[in-house]
Amino acid sequence: MIHTQTRTDLQSSEEGAPERNIRLTGQQVGKWFIAKYIAALIGIYLALVTPASVTIALRVGQIDPEGKAGSFALVSAVGAGAALISNPIFGALSDRSTSRWGQRRPFLIVGFACGALALLAIGFAPSILWVAVGWAAAQCAFNAALAAIMSVLPERVPVALRGRVSGFMGMTGQMGVVGGTFLIQLVGTSGASMFIWPTVVGALMVLPFALTLREVPKARVERVKETARTVLSSFWINPLKHPDFGFAWFGRFFAWIALYLLTTYKTYFLIDHLGYTTATVAPVLTLAMFVLALAIAVSSIGGGWLSDRIGRRKPFVIAASLLFVIAMVIVAMSTTVEMFLIGMVIAGLGNGLYLGVDLALIAEVLPDSGTAAGKGMGVFNLSSTIPQTVAPVLAPALLLINADGTSGNYTSLYLIAAGLAFAGAVLIQFIRGTR
Repeated sequence: MIHTQTRTDLQSSEEGAPERNIRLTGQQVGKWFIAKYIAALIGIYLALVTPASVTIALRVGQIDPEGKAGSFALVSAVGAGAALISNPIFGALSDRSTSRWGQRRPFLIVGFACGALALLAIGFAPSILWVAVGWAAAQCAFNAALAAIMSVLPERVPVALRGRVSGFMGMTGQMGVVGGTFLIQLVGTSGASMFIWPTVVGALMVLPFALTLREVPKARVERVKETARTVLSSFWINPLKHPDFGFAWFGRFFAWIALYLLTTYKTYFLIDHLGYTTATVAPVLTLAMFVLALAIAVSSIGGGWLSDRIGRRKPFVIAASLLFVIAMVIVAMSTTVEMFLIGMVIAGLGNGLYLGVDLALIAEVLPDSGTAAGKGMGVFNLSSTIPQTVAPVLAPALLLINADGTSGNYTSLYLIAAGLAFAGAVLIQFIRGTR
């Protein structure tokens, strides 16, 4: 039987949020709970990342074949802006929800359903304007679902299991990319089917978790009246008041800028620095992304499991950042494709190790994790979404450093990326709330 959450429950200091939720709902967090949780995350990423990486570009090319590059940049920018704003706002709104269906489940189900409808509309969109509107709506909706489901980690998963769960969470994005690409190859790229099938499969993966998640409704007396100030507060957690959260946020921010500098400019690096052409670079890119994904999966799962076994998080995050430093130096000095691929493998190991542990780490230093996990995880997610915008703007200036030609200095670009990753590792050492 599920009881209404009381103020005494919320303010209890003798038990953490996971233990309190287990007591109130009677729902244990075991292997089936975790399996359904990870499957639901993969389902959301399958529906969201497939358009971002494949089908939006194809749809733009079908509508505007002559100006597809500029149109795709416009659509991508609109979608990125929508994602940036919506994730922390919906996270905070789910914290304050008093729905009888729970705090997270309505945002998960309705968010996914609205995202699916928006993608279907893109499949029939007659112009680039409507593709952009549809993609913004899809980003808002799916990020509502993501904000809700990410809150489950600090709220429901006990500390002893967080490393393992975080490790599996770290590979869900890659699984979404691989699964989505495979589906598109099966169903083809004509019509709306390339948008429909990833969402259908994604929905089938989300529903088992969404329908079986037990939640404690929040008492209506605790409802916060929404104002412009409360909405704006969704984007801010004071790093001076919560220094551990601040160090974790900026550590991830620097690490992710370094990652996006690598992945965003890898194609141009191969063409300008290693002599490939637009006609010959595709097989190398495919191989590079495959080894990157494989390395991420291996180190994410292994690192998360090992961090639970030894009960420490910080050494893994620091080691991950240092691995990325090594990878950037190797890529910067690459004169052959073999050196480049070695750098990509090491980057994948570092990225996976970081993904496998940093969510567990932040769950342990998250301010007000018992009452405002949605807001906290939403603000933390900005540390990886903002770099997607910053890196493409920063990179052209970095390429000009000591450049002696029109192609830019990729050595300086990746050495600076190495410096940013190292700065992230240094910041993590200052965290005091977890080992």
